[in-house]
Amino acid sequence: MADTSSSRSSTNPSDRRLAVARILGVKGLRGGVRIELLTDWPEALVAGASVQLDEGDDMLVIERVESGGRVPVFYFEDRATRESVEPLVGRFLEMPARPLDDSSYYWSDLIGLRVEERDGTPVGELVEIFRAGGNEVYRVAGPDGERLVPALRTAVLEIDLEGGRMVVAPDDAETVG
Repeated sequence: MADTSSSRSSTNPSDRRLAVARILGVKGLRGGVRIELLTDWPEALVAGASVQLDEGDDMLVIERVESGGRVPVFYFEDRATRESVEPLVGRFLEMPARPLDDSSYYWSDLIGLRVEERDGTPVGELVEIFRAGGNEVYRVAGPDGERLVPALRTAVLEIDLEGGRMVVAPDDAETVG
């Protein structure tokens, strides 16, 4: 239901960037960094692709990608030593947001929506989205506790970004203490 890249994104709508990866750590002595992918479009992260560091305008160009291990490893142009990439650990790599069709949403667009049932009964606020198996799950915090709502058309009946609300079906979610 919701296409993702991340719940982290730049706040300026005219320059909307989404986090597509997080740098987990350094690999080896030649400037490699281990990456956690945060995008539904990893094919965009190839040699020659430009990415921006979070909270800044620093551009990095991916020189080479190693895959086949537990996590991908990126090498960036002009960063050929371990010391040159160590300060990047923990940082996010961002790319411009792609346009989505009308039935798809970025996670960052959904976080903060008011959630209610079809009859208007308040459920709470959408505070987190995560993946569980092959599905996304919305965590809604409300006065009656947390409710986990699967991102399925049978559970999520309507998403109204302009109105700031999501309508969910009753009893199709699990309530957590």
